[in-house]
Amino acid sequence: MQEIKTTVRAERFMPDWIVGAAIRWSLIPGLWVWGRAHAGDWPDVVPSAVSAAGVWAVPFITPEQLAQIAVWGAHLAAAMLAVGFLTRFVGLALLLATAVFAWWVAPQAWTSAAVYGAVAFYLCVRGGGALSVDGMIVATLR
Repeated sequence: MQEIKTTVRAERFMPDWIVGAAIRWSLIPGLWVWGRAHAGDWPDVVPSAVSAAGVWAVPFITPEQLAQIAVWGAHLAAAMLAVGFLTRFVGLALLLATAVFAWWVAPQAWTSAAVYGAVAFYLCVRGGGALSVDGMIVATLR
């Protein structure tokens, strides 16, 4: 019983819709700007992204495919986070992308990957909050 009261107090102090929206909107600029910087005409990416993907050495995926997945995935993730649609799946995808980044792409940047991983983990576990398409769908189903 005591745990429920603590949760209610925490929710009253900082509502989940504020936290979910703040986390979603904090990721959007970085994802969108990075994706736009490496995007060419659809579905191409800039050659520097393909050469960087060749250095990343992710197994089982060609550098061209990896660059397209990364660039267009960043665009899609930013758009989905903006409206809060399928936020838990986007959080899971960002968590996996963070793991790939920390393991294969730039292991020396593990501190940045840890921050992005924590934010992605929150989105995967808690979702985007009530101020999202997901939150509105859940509210209508109650």
